[in-house]
Amino acid sequence: MSQVSRARHRDRCHLREKLRAMRIVTFNIHHGTLGRRGRVDGEQLADVCAGFDADVICLQEVDRSTLRTKGVDLASVVATRCEMAHRFGSSQRLLGGLYGNAVLVKGEIAKSTVVRLPKVPRTRFWQEQRTVLETDVVVQGRQISVWCTHLAVKQWNNEPQLNMMLQRASGHDGPLIIAGDLNRRRDAVVRQAAAAGLAVVDGGATFPVGKPHLDIDHVLYCAHWTVKSHEVRQTPMSDHCALVVDLDYVGSLGS
Repeated sequence: MSQVSRARHRDRCHLREKLRAMRIVTFNIHHGTLGRRGRVDGEQLADVCAGFDADVICLQEVDRSTLRTKGVDLASVVATRCEMAHRFGSSQRLLGGLYGNAVLVKGEIAKSTVVRLPKVPRTRFWQEQRTVLETDVVVQGRQISVWCTHLAVKQWNNEPQLNMMLQRASGHDGPLIIAGDLNRRRDAVVRQAAAAGLAVVDGGATFPVGKPHLDIDHVLYCAHWTVKSHEVRQTPMSDHCALVVDLDYVGSLGS
């Protein structure tokens, strides 16, 4: 192959890579349990996540080195199996370790920040500190921001959390995707998201696993993308289904 032919081949490969849909998955993993009440199995969780063949995975309810996972760093186990870079963002200390969110990418993670969201009164065990893990990543050779979050269970508690996150998003410069368990139906997110310049994938019900009827796990995206496809994926893990979304990039190929 001549130098000119090789150059053309590289250009075609580069263009195909830019045109390929980006697959993003959001998955509340329930600290890696089989189903809702089964044992923790980090290896099977990793196998499930590898089966998504995703470019970006946003995980919620992630344990790092807690007693209930027998010291396992779940995000690291999944990232190793999927051959992805990852960042873990702690929301709180829990059972001898940490508990929070994680972002995994087939690419590079340049920066990550954990932002604490408004806290609700701790009258129930699930009303813990909530956070958003904000990352700047390079995926498919493109610089984008990926935020992963898990909002409070009750809608009247997570309203200020959603508002704070979307206020930050409205001032964000550049391509942005937000994914996570928002504990709100899509129709309770769309209006606020639109005001921040974001659309919400109409992904379908993801909770509870087995017979899902609540659409509370979401992917929000800016005008740089359109939705190519989406699927609710039942797995042996967790009490949530995973939401798998393919996004087509519609911005400038030069960006």
